[in-house]
Amino acid sequence: MGLFSWNCKGCNESIKAPYDIPEGIEWQNDAVVIGQGPNINRGSYDGYGRINGIDVNQLMEDPEMWHEKCWIDAGQPLEYTGASDYAEDQGFFYGDGCDVECFEVVDDDDCEDD
Repeated sequence: MGLFSWNCKGCNESIKAPYDIPEGIEWQNDAVVIGQGPNINRGSYDGYGRINGIDVNQLMEDPEMWHEKCWIDAGQPLEYTGASDYAEDQGFFYGDGCDVECFEVVDDDDCEDD
């Protein structure tokens, strides 16, 4: 399976994979996961579903994910409030500021033989 991530419950930004994180947002790699019941894990997210080597999806269904900083700023909640959404940027493909596909569609009619 490739890179994937979840959005933080606090700020709705993705939990970042540790690869080529832009300067100033490195803290978005430090995560807290809250599961149903007294199940919490904290640490660095690897981009492939694991925090500190523990597979989040094997540990719990429908995890609630936080950036550690956002979780601390929110008062370190311990009660599960619901699953986090999967991140569209997969925790890695972000920062271009563009919501447009980066290729051009060419119609067959535009490809005429000379």
